[in-house]
Amino acid sequence: MSEKEGTCFVVKGETMDNYEIAKERIRPEFLKYSQDEMIRRFGLDHSDQYLYVEFCGETFRIERSTGIVEKDPEGNGFLSGIQPGSYEEVLSIYDMLCYSRPDAALSGQWSLVNSLPGVGQNNGLGDNAVMTYEKEIDRDQEAFRRACRELKGTEVPMGDIGFEIPVFPFFPVRLRFYGSDEEFPAKLSVLFDRNTLQYLHYETTYYVVNCLMRAVRSRMAGKK
Repeated sequence: MSEKEGTCFVVKGETMDNYEIAKERIRPEFLKYSQDEMIRRFGLDHSDQYLYVEFCGETFRIERSTGIVEKDPEGNGFLSGIQPGSYEEVLSIYDMLCYSRPDAALSGQWSLVNSLPGVGQNNGLGDNAVMTYEKEIDRDQEAFRRACRELKGTEVPMGDIGFEIPVFPFFPVRLRFYGSDEEFPAKLSVLFDRNTLQYLHYETTYYVVNCLMRAVRSRMAGKK
Protein backbone atom coordinates (compact mmCIF):
# COMPACT_ATOMS: atom_id res chain seq x y z
CA MET A 1 0.00 0.00 0.00
CA SER A 2 2.86 2.34 0.66
CA GLU A 3 3.57 3.13 -2.98
CA LYS A 4 0.00 4.34 -3.44
CA GLU A 5 -0.54 5.81 0.01
CA GLY A 6 -2.70 8.92 -0.14
CA THR A 7 -4.62 8.01 -3.31
CA CYS A 8 -8.12 9.47 -2.99
CA PHE A 9 -10.96 7.17 -3.96
CA VAL A 10 -13.52 9.95 -3.49
CA VAL A 11 -14.81 11.40 -6.74
CA LYS A 12 -16.12 14.91 -6.15
CA GLY A 13 -18.87 16.55 -8.15
CA GLU A 14 -20.48 13.36 -9.45
CA THR A 15 -24.21 13.37 -10.13
CA MET A 16 -26.45 10.41 -9.40
CA ASP A 17 -26.40 9.45 -13.10
CA ASN A 18 -22.62 9.22 -13.01
CA TYR A 19 -22.21 7.15 -9.85
CA GLU A 20 -21.88 3.82 -11.63
CA ILE A 21 -19.43 5.30 -14.12
CA ALA A 22 -17.37 6.73 -11.27
CA LYS A 23 -17.42 3.42 -9.42
CA GLU A 24 -16.09 1.60 -12.47
CA ARG A 25 -13.43 4.22 -13.04
CA ILE A 26 -12.12 3.83 -9.48
CA ARG A 27 -12.19 0.03 -9.37
CA PRO A 28 -8.81 -0.51 -11.13
CA GLU A 29 -7.16 1.60 -8.43
CA PHE A 30 -8.12 -0.97 -5.81
CA LEU A 31 -6.15 -3.63 -7.69
CA LYS A 32 -2.92 -1.66 -7.24
CA TYR A 33 -2.89 -2.36 -3.51
CA SER A 34 -1.58 -5.42 -1.67
CA GLN A 35 -4.52 -7.65 -0.80
CA ASP A 36 -2.31 -9.76 1.45
CA GLU A 37 -1.62 -6.66 3.50
CA MET A 38 -5.36 -5.91 3.72
CA ILE A 39 -6.00 -9.43 4.98
CA ARG A 40 -3.28 -9.11 7.58
CA ARG A 41 -4.12 -5.61 8.80
CA PHE A 42 -7.89 -5.96 9.00
CA GLY A 43 -8.24 -9.69 9.70
CA LEU A 44 -10.36 -10.23 6.58
CA ASP A 45 -11.92 -13.57 5.79
CA HIS A 46 -10.80 -14.60 2.33
CA SER A 47 -10.57 -17.29 -0.31
CA ASP A 48 -8.54 -17.52 -3.49
CA GLN A 49 -11.36 -15.71 -5.29
CA TYR A 50 -12.76 -13.21 -2.76
CA LEU A 51 -12.05 -10.92 0.17
CA TYR A 52 -14.93 -10.61 2.65
CA VAL A 53 -15.73 -7.39 4.52
CA GLU A 54 -18.43 -6.62 7.11
CA PHE A 55 -19.80 -3.10 6.69
CA CYS A 56 -22.86 -1.49 8.28
CA GLY A 57 -24.48 -4.78 9.17
CA GLU A 58 -23.99 -6.54 5.84
CA THR A 59 -21.41 -8.87 4.35
CA PHE A 60 -19.61 -7.78 1.20
CA ARG A 61 -17.22 -9.68 -0.99
CA ILE A 62 -14.57 -8.22 -3.29
CA GLU A 63 -13.55 -10.29 -6.29
CA ARG A 64 -9.78 -10.34 -6.00
CA SER A 65 -9.06 -10.40 -9.74
CA THR A 66 -11.41 -7.54 -10.69
CA GLY A 67 -12.13 -5.52 -7.54
CA ILE A 68 -15.90 -5.88 -8.08
CA VAL A 69 -17.81 -5.44 -4.79
CA GLU A 70 -21.03 -7.36 -4.11
CA LYS A 71 -23.19 -7.74 -1.02
CA ASP A 72 -25.18 -10.59 0.49
CA PRO A 73 -28.57 -9.03 1.37
CA GLU A 74 -30.14 -12.39 2.21
CA GLY A 75 -27.33 -13.25 4.63
CA ASN A 76 -27.12 -16.78 3.27
CA GLY A 77 -23.48 -16.93 2.21
CA PHE A 78 -24.00 -15.41 -1.25
CA LEU A 79 -26.22 -18.27 -2.37
CA SER A 80 -28.98 -16.02 -3.73
CA GLY A 81 -30.04 -12.41 -4.10
CA ILE A 82 -26.49 -11.13 -4.63
CA GLN A 83 -26.43 -7.38 -5.28
CA PRO A 84 -23.71 -4.99 -6.47
CA GLY A 85 -22.44 -2.66 -3.79
CA SER A 86 -23.74 0.89 -4.08
CA TYR A 87 -21.43 3.77 -4.92
CA GLU A 88 -21.24 4.88 -1.27
CA GLU A 89 -20.72 1.33 0.01
CA VAL A 90 -17.97 0.60 -2.49
CA LEU A 91 -16.17 3.90 -1.94
CA SER A 92 -16.30 3.46 1.84
CA ILE A 93 -14.85 -0.05 1.61
CA TYR A 94 -12.15 0.86 -0.89
CA ASP A 95 -11.09 3.90 1.11
CA MET A 96 -10.84 2.02 4.39
CA LEU A 97 -8.86 -0.88 2.95
CA CYS A 98 -6.53 1.16 0.76
CA TYR A 99 -6.13 4.64 2.21
CA SER A 100 -5.77 3.95 5.93
CA ARG A 101 -2.28 4.58 7.24
CA PRO A 102 -0.15 1.60 8.27
CA ASP A 103 0.18 3.10 11.77
CA ALA A 104 -3.49 4.09 12.10
CA ALA A 105 -4.81 3.56 15.63
CA LEU A 106 -8.06 4.49 17.33
CA SER A 107 -7.75 7.09 20.09
CA GLY A 108 -10.89 6.26 22.08
CA GLN A 109 -11.80 9.96 21.96
CA TRP A 110 -14.89 11.11 20.07
CA SER A 111 -15.65 14.12 17.93
CA LEU A 112 -18.15 15.54 15.48
CA VAL A 113 -16.77 15.05 12.00
CA ASN A 114 -16.22 18.76 11.37
CA SER A 115 -14.18 19.01 14.58
CA LEU A 116 -11.75 16.24 13.66
CA PRO A 117 -8.07 17.24 13.68
CA GLY A 118 -7.06 18.34 10.21
CA VAL A 119 -10.52 19.42 9.04
CA GLY A 120 -10.30 23.01 7.87
CA GLN A 121 -13.02 25.62 7.53
CA ASN A 122 -16.29 24.01 6.56
CA ASN A 123 -19.99 24.73 6.20
CA GLY A 124 -21.17 22.31 8.87
CA LEU A 125 -22.90 19.97 6.45
CA GLY A 126 -21.03 16.95 7.75
CA ASP A 127 -22.43 17.40 11.24
CA ASN A 128 -25.95 17.98 9.89
CA ALA A 129 -26.07 15.00 7.53
CA VAL A 130 -28.52 13.08 9.75
CA MET A 131 -31.11 15.82 10.29
CA THR A 132 -33.66 14.08 8.06
CA TYR A 133 -33.71 11.10 10.48
CA GLU A 134 -34.32 13.01 13.71
CA LYS A 135 -38.13 13.26 13.63
CA GLU A 136 -38.41 9.63 12.51
CA ILE A 137 -36.31 8.43 15.45
CA ASP A 138 -38.13 10.75 17.85
CA ARG A 139 -41.45 9.13 16.91
CA ASP A 140 -40.20 5.62 17.68
CA GLN A 141 -37.21 5.66 19.99
CA GLU A 142 -37.58 2.00 20.90
CA ALA A 143 -37.33 1.03 17.23
CA PHE A 144 -34.14 3.09 17.07
CA ARG A 145 -32.71 1.23 20.06
CA ARG A 146 -33.66 -2.09 18.50
CA ALA A 147 -32.07 -1.14 15.18
CA CYS A 148 -28.81 -0.14 16.87
CA ARG A 149 -28.67 -3.42 18.78
CA GLU A 150 -29.32 -5.38 15.57
CA LEU A 151 -26.28 -3.61 14.12
CA LYS A 152 -24.25 -5.03 17.03
CA GLY A 153 -24.28 -1.68 18.78
CA THR A 154 -23.38 -1.31 22.45
CA GLU A 155 -25.35 1.20 24.50
CA VAL A 156 -23.20 4.01 25.90
CA PRO A 157 -24.07 6.88 28.29
CA MET A 158 -24.52 9.68 25.77
CA GLY A 159 -27.60 11.85 25.30
CA ASP A 160 -30.99 10.26 25.85
CA ILE A 161 -29.96 7.30 23.68
CA GLY A 162 -26.35 6.54 22.81
CA PHE A 163 -24.85 3.62 20.91
CA GLU A 164 -21.40 2.64 19.71
CA ILE A 165 -21.79 0.74 16.43
CA PRO A 166 -19.04 -1.11 14.53
CA VAL A 167 -19.50 0.12 10.96
CA PHE A 168 -16.50 -2.11 10.23
CA PRO A 169 -15.63 -4.76 12.85
CA PHE A 170 -12.47 -2.79 13.64
CA PHE A 171 -13.90 0.74 13.28
CA PRO A 172 -16.82 2.00 15.41
CA VAL A 173 -18.80 5.22 15.34
CA ARG A 174 -21.20 6.57 17.96
CA LEU A 175 -24.77 7.76 17.58
CA ARG A 176 -26.00 10.27 20.15
CA PHE A 177 -29.70 11.12 20.25
CA TYR A 178 -31.66 13.65 22.27
CA GLY A 179 -35.44 13.42 22.15
CA SER A 180 -37.58 16.51 21.63
CA ASP A 181 -39.14 18.45 24.48
CA GLU A 182 -41.17 21.65 24.90
CA GLU A 183 -38.15 23.82 24.09
CA PHE A 184 -35.91 21.88 21.72
CA PRO A 185 -36.41 19.63 18.69
CA ALA A 186 -34.91 16.13 18.50
CA LYS A 187 -31.19 16.04 17.77
CA LEU A 188 -29.07 13.19 16.35
CA SER A 189 -25.29 13.39 16.09
CA VAL A 190 -22.70 11.00 14.67
CA LEU A 191 -19.39 10.96 16.51
CA PHE A 192 -16.16 9.67 14.98
CA ASP A 193 -12.95 8.65 16.66
CA ARG A 194 -10.51 11.56 16.77
CA ASN A 195 -8.08 9.59 14.57
CA THR A 196 -10.63 8.88 11.83
CA LEU A 197 -8.66 10.76 9.18
CA GLN A 198 -5.88 8.19 9.63
CA TYR A 199 -8.36 5.68 8.18
CA LEU A 200 -10.63 7.59 5.80
CA HIS A 201 -10.70 10.73 3.74
CA TYR A 202 -12.95 13.43 5.17
CA GLU A 203 -15.34 13.09 2.21
CA THR A 204 -15.74 9.38 2.84
CA THR A 205 -17.19 10.00 6.30
CA TYR A 206 -20.32 11.32 4.54
CA TYR A 207 -20.68 8.01 2.73
CA VAL A 208 -20.19 6.02 5.93
CA VAL A 209 -22.87 8.05 7.71
CA ASN A 210 -25.32 7.61 4.84
CA CYS A 211 -24.75 3.85 4.71
CA LEU A 212 -25.13 3.52 8.48
CA MET A 213 -28.32 5.56 8.65
CA ARG A 214 -29.90 3.61 5.81
CA ALA A 215 -29.10 0.44 7.76
CA VAL A 216 -30.67 1.93 10.90
CA ARG A 217 -33.80 3.04 9.03
CA SER A 218 -34.18 -0.37 7.40
CA ARG A 219 -34.04 -2.14 10.74
CA MET A 220 -36.39 0.37 12.35
CA ALA A 221 -38.87 -0.56 9.65
CA GLY A 222 -38.35 -4.28 10.38
CA LYS A 223 -36.79 -4.98 6.98
CA LYS A 224 -33.70 -6.70 8.36
